[in-house]
Amino acid sequence: MQIATFSPDDIHPFLDLAKDEGWISHRRELAFLLERSPEGCLVFREKGAPVGFVTAVRHGRSGWIGNLLVGAINRGRGIGSALFTRAMELLLGNGVSTVWLTASTAGKPIYERNGFCSCDRIRRWERTDNGAGGPDRPGPIRPDWQEIDYLGWGDARTELLEYAASGGTAIGSEEGFLMVQRVGDGHQIGPFGALNLTTAATLLDQAMPHGGRMLVDVPFANRGAGKLLTPRGFEVIGEVELMYAGQPPAYHPEHIFGLASMGSMG
Repeated sequence: MQIATFSPDDIHPFLDLAKDEGWISHRRELAFLLERSPEGCLVFREKGAPVGFVTAVRHGRSGWIGNLLVGAINRGRGIGSALFTRAMELLLGNGVSTVWLTASTAGKPIYERNGFCSCDRIRRWERTDNGAGGPDRPGPIRPDWQEIDYLGWGDARTELLEYAASGGTAIGSEEGFLMVQRVGDGHQIGPFGALNLTTAATLLDQAMPHGGRMLVDVPFANRGAGKLLTPRGFEVIGEVELMYAGQPPAYHPEHIFGLASMGSMG
């Protein structure tokens, strides 16, 4: 048994396990993590076969642990704990002062025992219609979009924004930005940041022509976001805890209207 960094050949086994868990994961996100943070993409092998995974990616002074996944038949053997511990060691060893993750109700006590505390809840909203969806419109990110994202998370996440903008649709102005990415059988809204509700509403309406199934993960503490989503046909379909360990972050959810990923990297 050993923990190692995983290769492109491990993406397919990961996606199979993720599908069994009902996760919304896709190959492009894993490929980005392998390129962006290869040392943080970890696999637990037993007799040469991958049985567990985790990813750890750094954004400036902060890091994000995601994709912690162990196949059902291999749980209860300490595999997940070993992967989590190694991911934490990697991030802290690289000078990260704040580590983020999202946790299910069952997972929350485990992370609390490892020094994590809750700072918010993340709600997943879904909207489905019969629209065919418009074409992707990828584009470069603007400096003011990076500044707005920094206001929300308290850290520079330029490479994450560039990844999201390059693979879908990127729209915005000096007061906000919104990106739409393809995930599974639909689209994910996010990252999505704005200085005010008026700008957020305008951007959200511009994203609606994509049609079909649309998902967005939103901080519960951003109460204004719910007021925008509900009248546009979105409904809450799930919720997880947003947790951190280490230095308290400069977190301002009122500027965060959608996370950049489905829980794996912020």
